[in-house]
Amino acid sequence: MSRARVPESLLAGAATAVVAWPLTTLFTPSTWVRPTLVVIAAVVAVGILTRLVTGSAVVVGLVEVVAVVLTTGWLNGQGHLWRGLPTPDMVLAFNNLLVDARLTVQNYAAPAPTSRGVILGIGLAIGLTAILVDHVAVMRRSPALAGLPLLTTFLISASNGGESLHPVYFLAAGGVWLLMLGRQGTATLRRWSTTVPLSTAGRASGDDGDGTFGYAALGRTLAVGGLVAAVALPTVIPHLPTRYLIDGLGRSTNAAGFSNGQIGIRTTVDLARSLANPSTAPVLTYTTNAPLATPLRVGVLSTYANGTWSPEQPDVRFAQRTTVPTPSELDPSVPRDTYRITVDSSHVEAPQIAAPTPVVSGDLGQVGWGLDRGTSVVTVNRSAASYSFTYLALRPSEDELVKPREEPGLRSSADLTVDPASASLVRSLVASVVPANASRIEAARAIQRYLRNDGGFSYSLTLPDGVKGRSGRVEHPDPISLFLRTKVGYCVQFATAMVMMARASGIPARMAVGFLPGRLSQGTYTVRASDAHAWPELYFDGIGWLRFEPTPSSTQATVAPAYSLPPALPGDLNQPSATATGGTSTTGPSGTRNRYDLGATSSTAAPARTGVAGWLSQPFGRRVGWLLVSVAMGLLGALAVPLASRGRMRRRLRRAEDEAGRVEVEWQAMVERIGDLGVVPPRGSTPRQAGQYYRRAAYLEGEESQALRRVVDGVERSRYARPGTTVADIGRDTAQVVKAVAGARRRRDRWRATLWPTDGLTEWRELRDRVSTATRMPWERLQAWWADRAG
Repeated sequence: MSRARVPESLLAGAATAVVAWPLTTLFTPSTWVRPTLVVIAAVVAVGILTRLVTGSAVVVGLVEVVAVVLTTGWLNGQGHLWRGLPTPDMVLAFNNLLVDARLTVQNYAAPAPTSRGVILGIGLAIGLTAILVDHVAVMRRSPALAGLPLLTTFLISASNGGESLHPVYFLAAGGVWLLMLGRQGTATLRRWSTTVPLSTAGRASGDDGDGTFGYAALGRTLAVGGLVAAVALPTVIPHLPTRYLIDGLGRSTNAAGFSNGQIGIRTTVDLARSLANPSTAPVLTYTTNAPLATPLRVGVLSTYANGTWSPEQPDVRFAQRTTVPTPSELDPSVPRDTYRITVDSSHVEAPQIAAPTPVVSGDLGQVGWGLDRGTSVVTVNRSAASYSFTYLALRPSEDELVKPREEPGLRSSADLTVDPASASLVRSLVASVVPANASRIEAARAIQRYLRNDGGFSYSLTLPDGVKGRSGRVEHPDPISLFLRTKVGYCVQFATAMVMMARASGIPARMAVGFLPGRLSQGTYTVRASDAHAWPELYFDGIGWLRFEPTPSSTQATVAPAYSLPPALPGDLNQPSATATGGTSTTGPSGTRNRYDLGATSSTAAPARTGVAGWLSQPFGRRVGWLLVSVAMGLLGALAVPLASRGRMRRRLRRAEDEAGRVEVEWQAMVERIGDLGVVPPRGSTPRQAGQYYRRAAYLEGEESQALRRVVDGVERSRYARPGTTVADIGRDTAQVVKAVAGARRRRDRWRATLWPTDGLTEWRELRDRVSTATRMPWERLQAWWADRAG
C-alpha cells in the first residue's frame, strides 16, 4: 500500500476539509458541508485507488477531475443525467446555478443564504482545491508547496467575512498542514545516511538510532511555537484597512478593495456590524428643506425564521425615470407635506439606496431606479454617488388612524405571521399590554409605550447569552423570548418585538432598516455607519405603512413620530408627557433639544459612566484593554522559561550538601548558559580544557580571563582537594564569565539564551513528565487491580 500513499492522501483530504471549514461563516445554513465532504472523500478515494494502478501524476489528476464532475453531478444534477452520466443539459443547469451563486455573493453580506448554486459552487471549488493539494503534497511530495492552494482557500473566508475569524480556524488549518510537513520531513530524514550514530536525551540510543525522534521533537516544538506566535502577534500589530476579495460578502465603511468602502444593510447581521463600527467616515451627506429630518430607509425585511430576518425576492423594473406613482393605499384625504432631500455624497451599495418614504419623484442622473412592487422600497441598478428625491411627510388625523380594519386577506400572510418559537410569550404579553377592544392605533401605541418606557427595557449592543429560569438554571430560549425576558437589546430586538406583538394584535407589520438622520453641521447632515437603525412599520388602511419607534435610546437618540404618541387634550394638565407615553431623551451630546423631535420631550437619561470604567466601556477603550491584557499575557509567557531556569538553579543550590556541591552546581549552570549562547566545548573536556576553549572562542582577556581562571581553579579544588579544604564561592566569577561570553555573541544568540535557557526547558519537561505520571498512575493501578481480580 506504500504506492497508494494512504496516510499522505488522508492528510491532504483532511487539510482541504479544514480550510473549507471557515466558509461556514460566509454562508448559512451549512447545508453545503455534507456534499462538499463527499466531493473531498471522492478525490481522496479515487487518488488512492488510481495510484495502485499507475504512478503517472497526469493520469491520477485526470481521474480525480472526472470523479469531481461525476460526484457533483450525482449530488446536484438530478434530472439532468443519462444513466448517471453528465449531459449537455446538466452543463446548462450548472451554469444557471453558478450564475445564481454569483448573484447571491454580490447581493448579500456574510452570512449569505445557502442556495443550490452556492452548494454547487463550493463543491466544485473545494474539489479543485483537493485535487491540487493531492497532486502537490502526495504525488510531488511537496506539502510545503501545497500550502499555497490551502492558503488561498482559507483567505477567501478570512478576507470576506467582514470581521476576524476565530483563531480556532487558523489553528486547525495550520495544525493539519504542519502534520503534512512533519510526516514528509520525517520520511525524508530517515532516507539520509550517516556514519555517526545519534541519540536524543531521554531515549535509549536503540530507539533513536537515526536521530529522527530528536529532530521530530524539535520540529513539534517549533511548530507549536509558530502557531502560538501567529495567533498572539496580530493582537499587538497594527491592522491595515480591511480588504475584500469578493464584492458582496464582506463590507466595511473603512474597507479598501473591490467594495470601494461602500456599505450595505441587507440583514440584521449587517446592521449590528454597522452599529459597532467605530469608523467616522461618512456613509452619506445630504441637505433637505424639511424642518425635521426623517430616517432614511434602505430596505424592508418581512420574513423571520430561525432568529433571522431576511428580505423578499426583489421585483423592480429599472428605468431612468423622474416620477413614481403615489402609493395606491394612501387616501387622497390624508394630510401631507412635500419635501426634498439632496444627497451630495453616498457610499450605500447597490441595489440599495438611502431614501425617505414615501418617494414621489427623483433625479438620479443616468442611474436606473424604481420601486419594489412588494415593498415600495427604492432600488437602483447601480450605485448612485449623488441624487435627490421628493417625498411625502404624512400627518394622519386621529380619525384616519382609528378606521376599522379591512379584511386581513388584503395583506401578505407574512406580514401577520408570528414567530412560532415565541408565539405563546408574545401573545400573553400582548394580552397584558394592549387594552381590550383597543383600536389599531391604540394597540400600536400601547406596544410602543411598553417597549420604550413602561416595560423597563434598556439599550445595549451587548446581548445576554441566556436567562435564569424559575429553577435557577440558565436557559437559552429563542432570540425574541430571550429579549422579552432579559429586556436588554438594541434596535433590532426592539423592532422585532414590536413587529411580532403588532402581528399578534392583528396589525400587519414588518421590519425596516436604514439610517437615522445623522448630525447637522452648517446646513448639511452627515450619516455614519453607527447611525444604522432598524424600526417597525405597521400597516394602516387608507394610509399605508407607518414608522414606529420602540427603541428607547442609543448612541444617537431615537424619536417617536407624533402620530405614534397619544394626542394631547387642550387644557389637560394631567396628560402624560412624551416620556410617559414612550418618548426618550432628545438631548444630544451638547445638551440641546434633539432636532428630530416630532412630538417627544426631553427625559432624564441614565448617568453615564466616567473615568476608567467609562473609557473601557467604549469600543476603543475595550480594544486597548484587550491589547494590554494580551501584552501582559505575552510577557508572562515569555518569562515562563527564564523563571523556571532561575527557580531550578536556586533549588539545586539549596539541595547541595556542602560548599563543594555548590561549586559543582554553579559550574554546571555556567556551562549550560554558555552552551545556550552557542559556545560548547568538546565532549569529555576537563574543566581546564573547557576553560581554555572558552578563552579562545570568546576572546576573553584581562579581568574576564582572570575570573575564568578562578572558576576553573575553584572547580578543580572542589573535586580533587582533600576533605575539609576551604572552597571559595565562584558565583560572582561565573556570572562575569557568562556576561563576557555573551558580549562576544550575536544579539539573537543572547536573546535565545535569555528567553529559552536549556535548564528552564528541562524544568518544564520534568514538570510535564511528573504531571503525566501522576495522572497515569491511578489508571495503571486500576488496570493492575482489575487484572489481579480477573486472574
